[in-house]
Amino acid sequence: MGFGKKQVEKRKWMKVICLIIFILISALFLEDRLLDYVNNRNIRNTSEVLLDQVAGIIERNTDDEKEMIQSLKEDYMVRAKAVAYILDANEKTEHDVPELQKIAKLMSVDEVHLFDKSGKVYSGTVPKYYGYNFSSGKQIAYFKPMLKNKKLTMCQDVTPNTSEGKKMMYVITWNDAGTRMIQVGVEPVRLLEKLKRNEIKSVVSNMPVYEGIDIYVADRKSGKIYGATDSRKIGNKLKQLKISKSRSVSRNIDGYTVGVVYDMTHLNGSNAVAMLSVMLYLLIATIILLIMIARVLRINREKEEQYAVLATMAGRNHSMYVIKLRENKIMRYGGAEIGEENIEGSYYEDADVRLRALLENRTAEEYREAAGEFVDLHTLPERMEGEKYIAGDFIGTTLGWFQASFIAIQQDEEQRPVSVIFAVRSIEYEKRKEEQLLRSSTTDELTRCYNRRAYEQDIKKLTADKKFLYLSADVNGLKAVNDRLGHAAGDELLCGVAGCMKQSFEDYGKVYRIGGDEFVTILFTDEEQFGIIKQNFDLLVDNWSGDTVPHMSVSCGAVWSDERQWKSVCEIAKLADQRMYEKKAKHYARRKSDFQNWMYKR
Repeated sequence: MGFGKKQVEKRKWMKVICLIIFILISALFLEDRLLDYVNNRNIRNTSEVLLDQVAGIIERNTDDEKEMIQSLKEDYMVRAKAVAYILDANEKTEHDVPELQKIAKLMSVDEVHLFDKSGKVYSGTVPKYYGYNFSSGKQIAYFKPMLKNKKLTMCQDVTPNTSEGKKMMYVITWNDAGTRMIQVGVEPVRLLEKLKRNEIKSVVSNMPVYEGIDIYVADRKSGKIYGATDSRKIGNKLKQLKISKSRSVSRNIDGYTVGVVYDMTHLNGSNAVAMLSVMLYLLIATIILLIMIARVLRINREKEEQYAVLATMAGRNHSMYVIKLRENKIMRYGGAEIGEENIEGSYYEDADVRLRALLENRTAEEYREAAGEFVDLHTLPERMEGEKYIAGDFIGTTLGWFQASFIAIQQDEEQRPVSVIFAVRSIEYEKRKEEQLLRSSTTDELTRCYNRRAYEQDIKKLTADKKFLYLSADVNGLKAVNDRLGHAAGDELLCGVAGCMKQSFEDYGKVYRIGGDEFVTILFTDEEQFGIIKQNFDLLVDNWSGDTVPHMSVSCGAVWSDERQWKSVCEIAKLADQRMYEKKAKHYARRKSDFQNWMYKR
């Protein structure tokens, strides 16, 4: 009996397994057919998307190169000022070549040159340049304006230097005493690598593509291919490839022709095998993807930290201070002074008290406590343990929004800061830009009402247990106006309706344009007040007249949230729409004519 039960159980499992296999095979077959249909329909759209991506990358790379050059200039100016400060602090190093070379290495620059007041090199890390002056060559002559203005700090673009023709970027500045000029030279390796990475060949070869799709970038005039996902095509001309227009999309961007060629033959019959394989590959792909994402996030985090430090060191700061934490000393390093006492050029005691006073007294009251905690030098080593940079955003009494930051320039064995730079820079523009972007993302461009996105966000927060009025409005005859008088007239009509609604309802709630001629307003008022509001709205509508459209008509449907128990706000909206459409139907039945007759006979 036991053996018989096992056989029955085994047969049951075999049936289940066979059924599962049959379902899987059937599902995979149906999926294969569906994929074949979808791929044939969407592959052209995919090619268009890839074309947009390539075009966007080419345009962004051009902008990135400009931003990189500007960032390097600002960075090198800061380094030149830092070298000037170090030399002023230790005059003995002025003619000590090894010490100057150490300073150059510390500041990550390749060369340091000291010029006297006449513009002649008298010291530096490269003795063979001694005796050169601003008249020694075209490259060095760029800095002649320094002789006339000791407040100048000049940075030169990547240029072959006078002596060796080596591509360098030079920055020159006067020391605080105005007794000498300090020039630093840097071979911009990072910029050159950036330009190399931005070459057309590299950009296209790194583009992710799908099987059967090839991307190419060619010279617009000659047709020569500069970059392609298929490296065999590079160097050929477009005419040689015999590209079918029905299987390709292309676009002219500046001096290039960017195109995507696709081939659908590889899709035929391959989807079924692909669906079977995906079950095996899914786990492997997931693990690999997680590893890659973790790596990318780590690299991006490290880059963000590096860029944050560089950005803080740039000359965009409102104020900058050097602080020795163990000695509790502070010195103003550069930027506009925010304290009452001039502490630039030498260290002062009681850094903790001075810094707290400098920031708290110029911070808005609601941010004063947070600002005081941020600049607390007693807790700073613990807060910055293992960190190179921390920052906080506050509102000032005169600066508006500003960002205060600490940058570790020296750490102990436990990775706690010993010396830091404290910097303050205005972020008022960035904050206003964020607010502007937020407003534009929720505003209808034509009518300046709130858009559907804002409507959907607000409706999710709304509950039926709070009393409000949901009013649905629809413009009568908009299509007829568009057909007869043109879309400009239709836009005028929509703007007119929006203006009447905002003028009447905006003091009690928001006005949304959720579709072509559909408006919604949610009012927080009572029945008596709404009667007055609605009467004013009807009067505005009746008296409205545009430049092209002489009259307007609006159908409205309103529902109070306390009329009955509702399952959701969507149920209220549905009833308001229903009432609006009923009034719209009565409007057209009463007119017994189309919109054109109504417009001219009314």
